[in-house]
Amino acid sequence: MNDDDRLAQMLRAALPPALAAGPSRDLWPRVANRLEAQVRVSWLDLGIAAVVAVALLMRPAWLWLLAYHL
Repeated sequence: MNDDDRLAQMLRAALPPALAAGPSRDLWPRVANRLEAQVRVSWLDLGIAAVVAVALLMRPAWLWLLAYHL
């Protein structure tokens, strides 16, 4: 018996066989509900976008810095 066979035998002994079980529930209704939900934008997101827009208008060279970090 070579090392590969011995390793395979030890792995089979150590790991239980995987059971081919299906999902515990159907996830599609949850995905469909999320797709149909309205998008909510917070004031914080709008404020950050405004600050970034004003900063880019004042310093257009910062666009490269912003693009690098995105």
